Amino acid sequence: MLENYKKNDFSGIIIVILSSVCFAVVPSSAKIALDNGVSLLVLLFSRCLIGVILLCPLVFLKKQKIIYFDIIFLKLISISFLSVSLIAVTYHAIEFLNVALVLMILYLFPLGIALITYLSKEEFFQPIQLLCILFIIFGIGLIIIDGSFEGNIYGFSISILGLLLMIVFIYFSSKLADLTGSAIMNFHINLWSSLILGFIIYATDIIIKFPVNSKGWLAILSNGVFYVLSYFLFYEGSKKIGITRTSVLATMEPVFAAVFALILLKQFLNITETFGFTIIILSIFFFERFRIKKKLIFINDK
Repeated sequence: MLENYKKNDFSGIIIVILSSVCFAVVPSSAKIALDNGVSLLVLLFSRCLIGVILLCPLVFLKKQKIIYFDIIFLKLISISFLSVSLIAVTYHAIEFLNVALVLMILYLFPLGIALITYLSKEEFFQPIQLLCILFIIFGIGLIIIDGSFEGNIYGFSISILGLLLMIVFIYFSSKLADLTGSAIMNFHINLWSSLILGFIIYATDIIIKFPVNSKGWLAILSNGVFYVLSYFLFYEGSKKIGITRTSVLATMEPVFAAVFALILLKQFLNITETFGFTIIILSIFFFERFRIKKKLIFINDK
């Protein structure tokens, strides 16, 4: 039993780390696409459409139930609306606040997930683990802060709304993934999101812009591919190690984003960013160390 736990635990951690790597690619590819003439709505619609196309073969190969006519169907629709709303609120907040501040607020979501699972008695934490989460958030702040926090109360309020949507989306979508499977849930989210965004494009006079060169098209493709991979792996990992641990490990995304910037863009970390990088890695290490120690004691007692 102990050996099976270690194997399942290790594979879950690896999957979530891979998810964070994919997450870190998404914003960079999105920026490249936008810089090469793509309008935001086209980027979001193409992202979801690529997700549907990629997940179709996987869904049929799994031979799982795809169509639902019960409460699960309503949950899938609700989660899809929540996903689109989260994206819209995030980009709306960026119109009023510095990008770094918006991201800093959104990356507080592991605290919300931990609080929900703790109050609902789904998971239990040692005090030092909660302290580790706080240090992770602090480390993220050091990495993404750029010294310009100008904004207004409205923008800050929108960012807080985005944080709440993020917490609700991650928590309930993980529950739904346990019922339907990660592939099925992500397929539905991308399908219904595509329909919602497609309707917005059709029913409004929003200006639609496509890439002006092959670089823009490649950025759109990579944005969609890594987007669907990141969420698929995120929920696969959460089934193995729990949504709270998955959320905490997912905070490595800014770390990988910084590494990509270092390798691809030759953007070296300054002293503050290096300090933040180190804090995140050490905090995640100690969070996992005390979690595993506690779990192993529990298993041995049984």
